[in-house]
Amino acid sequence: MKQITISIVRGVLRPGFYDGVLKIFTLFLLVSTLPANRAAAQEPGQAFKLYAGQALPDSLLNAELRVLGAGDSGALKLADFKGKPFIIDFWASWCGSCIKSLPHVDSIFKANGVALGLVLVNISARDRDAEKLARFIDSFLKHHEGFSVPFLAQNELFARYFHIQTLPCYVWVGGDGRIKAISGYGTFTDQNVSRFLKGGAIVIKDGRL
Repeated sequence: MKQITISIVRGVLRPGFYDGVLKIFTLFLLVSTLPANRAAAQEPGQAFKLYAGQALPDSLLNAELRVLGAGDSGALKLADFKGKPFIIDFWASWCGSCIKSLPHVDSIFKANGVALGLVLVNISARDRDAEKLARFIDSFLKHHEGFSVPFLAQNELFARYFHIQTLPCYVWVGGDGRIKAISGYGTFTDQNVSRFLKGGAIVIKDGRL
């Protein structure tokens, strides 16, 4: 028994033993955290995803947004709509439903004068070619004279804050800067816009929010 005990003690006290154990333990910790680090690297903006009921952050409200079309004629900020209800219409050049709805969206916008703010945001990764997108918008505007809703790019910026799965997608933001609803195709109607401007709830499909 004594020999066994001595043998174990000698083994434990062997020079470099603790260093080896420490290195193995450290390596284990590094390997175990790799999946989490990899996920965080793939989704850098995950913490900023916004939903109905939340307020738009100042970092988005005050971001300078480039207006596309007519030679890139200017810039605006969502903060310019302070105190006014506004809608963010997410679209893509390849989305037929989006393009088809644009004249109707513009007509509602014009009918509501200064009471409503509205912007068209291209959020598609497939439209990252800025020159190609600009040509598409210029062509659209040539065939729709008097179209007044501003087209914006910055798909990567908005993708940090919104998880858009279908297009078109409408984000309804109240005058208090909070998101009142996020809806899809067929919900941008005269009735819903009227309800929205009066502080009421918009109707989605079967009459429920």
